[in-house]
Amino acid sequence: MRAPPYELGDSKFGIIGKPVLIGSIFYRGDRKVSDHRTGVVDRKRVENEIETAERFARRVGLQHAIDVIAETPEAMCNYINMLADLTGSPLMIGGLNEEARVAGYRRALEIGISSRCAVNSVSTCTTDTELSELKANKIRFAIIQTLDPSAVYPEEKLALLKEMLLARCESAGIEGAAVDVGIIDFTSTHLAVESMKLIRKELNLPCGCAPSNAAYQALLKKRVSRKSARAINAALNTMVQMGGADFIIYGPLKASTYIFEAVAVVEAIKAYGNRLSGDRSIDKNHPLFKFLPKLGL
Repeated sequence: MRAPPYELGDSKFGIIGKPVLIGSIFYRGDRKVSDHRTGVVDRKRVENEIETAERFARRVGLQHAIDVIAETPEAMCNYINMLADLTGSPLMIGGLNEEARVAGYRRALEIGISSRCAVNSVSTCTTDTELSELKANKIRFAIIQTLDPSAVYPEEKLALLKEMLLARCESAGIEGAAVDVGIIDFTSTHLAVESMKLIRKELNLPCGCAPSNAAYQALLKKRVSRKSARAINAALNTMVQMGGADFIIYGPLKASTYIFEAVAVVEAIKAYGNRLSGDRSIDKNHPLFKFLPKLGL
């Protein structure tokens, strides 16, 4: 596997201080979808959400990608066709079953966009058949999922990668990868941060996670309001940013309107501290220069 940073479309995974923000689309409950079986959606609303996310990304100086969730092969093909027309952002193919994901890999190759597509994710559950499909359809980047009952603590996640998951990626022809260390509840955020630090140190792989899983689970269980869930999501994102997350799966794509600026402020302050310590490597497209000045700072 090549050393980071890894380029995927117009984003790069593994650039210190510039995490890739990944928003999910077409999930169960996404009101833009009128038929999850066939993939019938409100194209105009999809286009508006993508344009908004990309505008925020440019405004604050951060990177962006789209997590594509589908329930059937037919729906996945329709989604990939549409997204290929609407955006040049990286597409993370993450259907709810193997058949849907494989359909996505095949369609991406057919229409010539496999170089900006990735699998979300390769895990202990990924079959040899799917690994073969990744290789055959030239999907060369993977999010590696370490959320597994056998791997709760950082050392266990590192062992799982070394003993199984990296070899599985290699067999699929994966050339670049980022590790999702997994978050299942609020308290596991601490373990996620410690796991990222250990894996990055030992394997030099970009790491990240989906803090939104914990925040929105509380909302779905009606334990908090939508407003509170958003505040919690932003707080959890900040925690994993301080742990050096290289990517963050922040929840629904439409959440870009409140997540991007929060993430940008944190990265800008971190970069400012680094400059005080003598680091002059921060590029002019970083939130420190792109976003903080807009706040009058």
